[in-house]
Amino acid sequence: MSRRDGLRRALGAALVVMLALIFMGGFSYGRARLQLMNAAKEKYGALRDVRSTALEEYLAGLAKETRYWARNTVLQGALVTFRTAWDDLGDDPQAELQRLFIEQNPHPVGEKDSLEFVRDGSDYADAHASYHDWFRRFLTHRGFYDVFLIDPEGNLVYTVFKEMDYATNLETGRYKDTGLARVFREARASSDPEFVAVADFEPYAPSHGAPGAFLGSPVLGSQGELLGVLAFQIPSDRINEIMQVEVGMGTSGETYVVGADLLMRSNSRFSDESTVLETEVDTTTVRRALDGKSGIQVTPDYRGIPVLSAYTLLEVEGLRWAVMAEVDENEVVAPILSLRAYMVTAGVAIVVASVGVLCAAAFLLPNGDAKPLPQS
Repeated sequence: MSRRDGLRRALGAALVVMLALIFMGGFSYGRARLQLMNAAKEKYGALRDVRSTALEEYLAGLAKETRYWARNTVLQGALVTFRTAWDDLGDDPQAELQRLFIEQNPHPVGEKDSLEFVRDGSDYADAHASYHDWFRRFLTHRGFYDVFLIDPEGNLVYTVFKEMDYATNLETGRYKDTGLARVFREARASSDPEFVAVADFEPYAPSHGAPGAFLGSPVLGSQGELLGVLAFQIPSDRINEIMQVEVGMGTSGETYVVGADLLMRSNSRFSDESTVLETEVDTTTVRRALDGKSGIQVTPDYRGIPVLSAYTLLEVEGLRWAVMAEVDENEVVAPILSLRAYMVTAGVAIVVASVGVLCAAAFLLPNGDAKPLPQS
């Protein structure tokens, strides 16, 4: 066999080795990638379900609290007392109460609730002195942002924090189109003591435009008569606590909630600023969740980055939110990308070494084209 034939065979053998490596490497890479993606789907599907369950339990608990306290005799007594005292405040109770508890309140904005006593000799001042400390401690213990007592005519006869909605009328006043006013009207229209009206988060002007959501229930007397409405303002802090647990989320993973208006109801883990009602998430998986579907797929997220997105619909007390658990696709496949780089490097080294060995062997073969030496 000539050296030329040896070289051909060497190159052919190297080609076979290279094709075998490509096939085996591609098969191994594909299998490993599939296993990684399946593991990530299982993990983030579980995170989605855990967050959704925790959020559902929290919101259902708030509704249960609202039902319970609307039937509490202490609270019912407070509402009746404030209603009666309101009627004795003269022609303009709103102006009088805002003057006493807001304008002349020595405490700064955000701390107006610190004022317990005003010395004007009115029945309302006595009622406030009797009940305000109880309501403040109740609010702190239960984790609500504010508590509202509203009479059947829509007068906001008591709040804890004394923001600018205090003492206004939710039927005719400047805040008649807010979520709080809608909750009041829905609760007032119901004679069911188990009824809870819910208003989703939206900017609430009296809270300086901060996101506010509300729950309300009718407060009924012993004969079923309407005494008024009890309402609570829900803070977004607890929702953020539930959705922003970082354990098991890796470097790029996050869970968040999106409302029917496609705006976030919880803060993004990766933003220093609040994203509640600020960041729009108009993605395929959010829309699928709001359509009542659950699943997991790779798709661009609200940042335009490909992510593994696990999604489901949360429906509780009239709210419809998409619960999302996502992680960057690059983070999921990072281990297999490192393996691929190693396999490519090793494969090239093997092919080069094989070619070198086979070529060397071919050159060591006797040259079949050489003439035999003459016989002596």
